[in-house]
Amino acid sequence: MSWIMPRRSLGHAISQLLLQFRIVSAVARRELQLRAAKGLFGVAGVFLEPLALICTFLALRILIRGAGEGTYLNLVLWLALGFIPFFMFADVAIKAIGGVQKGGDLYFYRRLRPLDSLMGTSLLTVQIFGTMMLAFVLGVSFWEWEFVVENPGRLVFLYLGIGLIGFGVGLTTLIIGHLLPIVAWVIKSFLRRILLWTSCIFFPIRQIPDEFRPFILWNPIAHGVELLRQSCNPAYPAPGVSAVYFWGWVVGSIGFGLFIYANSEELLFANEPLPGLDDGDADL
Repeated sequence: MSWIMPRRSLGHAISQLLLQFRIVSAVARRELQLRAAKGLFGVAGVFLEPLALICTFLALRILIRGAGEGTYLNLVLWLALGFIPFFMFADVAIKAIGGVQKGGDLYFYRRLRPLDSLMGTSLLTVQIFGTMMLAFVLGVSFWEWEFVVENPGRLVFLYLGIGLIGFGVGLTTLIIGHLLPIVAWVIKSFLRRILLWTSCIFFPIRQIPDEFRPFILWNPIAHGVELLRQSCNPAYPAPGVSAVYFWGWVVGSIGFGLFIYANSEELLFANEPLPGLDDGDADL
């Protein structure tokens, strides 16, 4: 009989995991419907809004003569591998608070927790930007008539890792922001004014002088972005970039976020909006 109990426990764990996945997927579909209802283009507007922002930056970057990448990677692909992961990270990290507040009326159902709302919103964001990433990769591959990603598995895991950092930061902000609302405002400003310019979106890390490079390499998103580019071309130079540092941030941010969430979940059942924050605050 002793071997039956572990089998039952394993079956129960698998069933609970599948149930959790269905709940998160349902929240993601609801969030997609809410976002689509806001735009004139319906569901397509969910994709066109961030895509238009990225294409604007792409056009400006291409017009700057002599500042293009192009040596190791196609310029369009190089830019897409910077802009798309960063905006995905920012959207996951900052819109987390607004996403939980909008789902507050759903917590009438005992099975749905604030963490499910955050996970659903994050899942949708990762899917949207992942679709755009795939479109850019396939488009550049078609243009050059060869597949431009040397290691697609590594690219996928790095992209998801950046999303997980955003999730960890968003979860931490969700808790601390309810206790100290000023923290949410500080993180939003930090993303807009500092992290945006230190994530190697506009320049490769090799162009930074050695004495200033440490001021960029503290940023784990810079490591993730440059590692993404290396997954397309292993010869792409990225001095100082560390996969260990990047994945340490992934594990640390998720672990810390889940730790404080487990001890502070009851704080999130209040529906009062945080001062100075709304759904548009994550737009960079």
